[in-house]
Amino acid sequence: MGIFAQFFSSESNENKKIRTQFKNEKYFKKEIERCNQWIDDDKEDFENYIKKHGKLMDTHYLSACKIRLQKIENMYSLGESPAKLKDIYKEVLNYFLKGYSENYKNNSLALEIISFYKLLKFQQNELNEIINFINKWESNSKIEDIYKPASLIYFILEMKIIKRSSYKPYETLYEIVEQPAREAEISIEKYLDNWYGMHKEEPWYNTHLKDWGYSGYWAWEVAAVVEVKGLNDSKFKDNPYYPYDMVHWKEEN
Repeated sequence: MGIFAQFFSSESNENKKIRTQFKNEKYFKKEIERCNQWIDDDKEDFENYIKKHGKLMDTHYLSACKIRLQKIENMYSLGESPAKLKDIYKEVLNYFLKGYSENYKNNSLALEIISFYKLLKFQQNELNEIINFINKWESNSKIEDIYKPASLIYFILEMKIIKRSSYKPYETLYEIVEQPAREAEISIEKYLDNWYGMHKEEPWYNTHLKDWGYSGYWAWEVAAVVEVKGLNDSKFKDNPYYPYDMVHWKEEN
């Protein structure tokens, strides 16, 4: 009887490790393997493309960036410590910075990467490179103002803010950023309750209904705002979209 109790106790502890409301350990391990296979295949494909064309296109770099981001999300959903995400994030940032072009206008991708920069506690060197990227994007006269960096990006990077209209969920969150701390805490709690529904246009919406492609639904940008603004997140720590552990982890020795 004691053996069975020990077995079920272990299984229960393992289940608590999973951070999402959908899918299980087996699923996320399989998704991480899928990401790894994609990453391995990219290496050969990129080498062949360079041999034929001399260099990679911006889309190659951004594709490599996105699959590594997906791996990070799956690792977090599986229950890995944020400290274990730092090495793969370095690869994400490297590809992202190489993927800049005069046509770049992806606020969602940039915001996620910048949120991870803040949440994973990276330092000045990485920040300088990100700021250079943002400045190039901002100064590009060929891009309409609405497609330039969202105000929320400037807030998270703690730069001088340029106010502009952008994707509605980001505009709404920026309005919360401008509120006093206690008011912002109440607003974020309500915002998170509606967070998933506000993102129906995103390609990841409803991916939990599929056999693959779901990596968790995480409001990384909200967590980054909480980190920068120094908010008390105790009232919404259990919201299924809020990556609480990403805000409160400490560096491992």
